[in-house]
Amino acid sequence: MGKIAVVLSGGGARGAFQAGALIELLGYFERTGKRINILSGTSVGALNGMSIAQAADLRAAALDIEEQWTHLTNPDVYKIRGWEIFGLILKFATTRMDRWPMVRGADSLFDNTPLYNKYITGYFRHDLVKARRTVDQFCVSLSSLNTGAAYVRSITDEPDTSKAMEYIMASTITTVAYSPVRTIVDDARIPPSLRGIRQLYADGGISNKTPLKSVLQFGGVSELYVVNTYPSYPNITEPSIRAVFPNVFSMLIRTAVELLPNLYFLRDMQTVKDVNNDLRTYEDLKTGVLAASRGEASVEIEKLFQSMEERFSFKEGGKQVINPVIIAPDEELPVQDTEFVQPKLGETLEMGRDKARSVLSAL
Repeated sequence: MGKIAVVLSGGGARGAFQAGALIELLGYFERTGKRINILSGTSVGALNGMSIAQAADLRAAALDIEEQWTHLTNPDVYKIRGWEIFGLILKFATTRMDRWPMVRGADSLFDNTPLYNKYITGYFRHDLVKARRTVDQFCVSLSSLNTGAAYVRSITDEPDTSKAMEYIMASTITTVAYSPVRTIVDDARIPPSLRGIRQLYADGGISNKTPLKSVLQFGGVSELYVVNTYPSYPNITEPSIRAVFPNVFSMLIRTAVELLPNLYFLRDMQTVKDVNNDLRTYEDLKTGVLAASRGEASVEIEKLFQSMEERFSFKEGGKQVINPVIIAPDEELPVQDTEFVQPKLGETLEMGRDKARSVLSAL
């Protein structure tokens, strides 16, 4: 039996769609007796994943996720900064543009202390995650703003609860909107003299919004379920074609938060397709050559194939042919990333449930 992996993308308030999809997916796992071996999430996917990883069982996880998203509101997640932003704008207005990078002031539009208090210090239970009652391995992704390095860190295997809390919080950060987390991530590539320097870390969605490739590196994955909060682009629909982006901020959001991360997702999906193709081609070649050989030559050829397999990256870590199950919106959702408002979240959650039912019923 291969491993079952679940990958949860980022997306802020769009996570309500993911929550609805997870309610159905967890029910499907419970009915079919499947266990989640690897659960990897970014941003809101890390928070939804945390609910699953620390739950007593899959049913409890589904109920908890539904309860949270049914009552979640903006004040539970962030506060809008006031005079800090206004003062920073004044500094920009009175400073030469070439000096802007050196101007000190607010590092984000919103203060996400409420989210930290609600989810990290008030909800997260590291001991329950490490108990592995529902998930064998729970991971989150984050990226260094200093070096550009992307990381996937196991919360299950992390011995330091404070460090685990920092990793989860960093994974929830979308730069500009929220303040990055200053911490230390172990990395053997960093010179020993520099390893004690705290760097700024934010959402792994900077380069890894849907942490798919990192899951495949665990090896032995035979079933892969991906819950994405954005439509699969290109999305050739009337709402997309008629969409208007009237200012620089809307164009920045469209480019940096929606389209670019989707390119990484498509890249990782193409990696899965390439690995599948290479595995099938190699096995067909091996079968054909062995069938055509005879006697001692057959034995020697088989040994040759065995030695060659160690050189192929598509055979590393017990990789298998995978047909990913992807649950994603068919259209733009009624909420934006920072729009934690009811009843829009409830409507979005039901869209996730409907889509998951449709996808899972076809399995």
